[in-house]
Amino acid sequence: MMMKSIKLIGTLSIAAIALVGCSSSLNIREYLPLPVESDTRDYSSMYLRGVFNWWEADAKHQLRLLESNYIVDIELIADGQPYDFKLADAVYSSEHNCGSLSSLGILTTNEAFTLHCGAAIYNLQFTPSETGTYRFTISPGVTPSITISQL
Repeated sequence: MMMKSIKLIGTLSIAAIALVGCSSSLNIREYLPLPVESDTRDYSSMYLRGVFNWWEADAKHQLRLLESNYIVDIELIADGQPYDFKLADAVYSSEHNCGSLSSLGILTTNEAFTLHCGAAIYNLQFTPSETGTYRFTISPGVTPSITISQL
């Protein structure tokens, strides 16, 4: 009985040493989630710019705040051709130049698409199914997104 107790104590001691050895090199910060940064971009200084307005910073296509989102309404013609566009300020500054990370930034009605902003951003595309007024809604936050809906 005494030998079993000594073996058990020895085994526990080795396990404790192993745990202490591991824990001394363990950096608990490596396993904590990274802090999430909030999107502090000023969307009210941005415009919906695209083929429909010759890529100009036109006042009627400037984003405006509605509750917690930014919106702009625009008339689109359904001729089967996609409209290329992006969001940008008056001078296309990197921080305020938003679109897609790839050339496949194709949006569909009523589905949120993640926006990316920076210097090397591709255009977005939308092909309306019907001629009419469409609302482009930008939802800022940790992951900003854009949604297009027909009014």
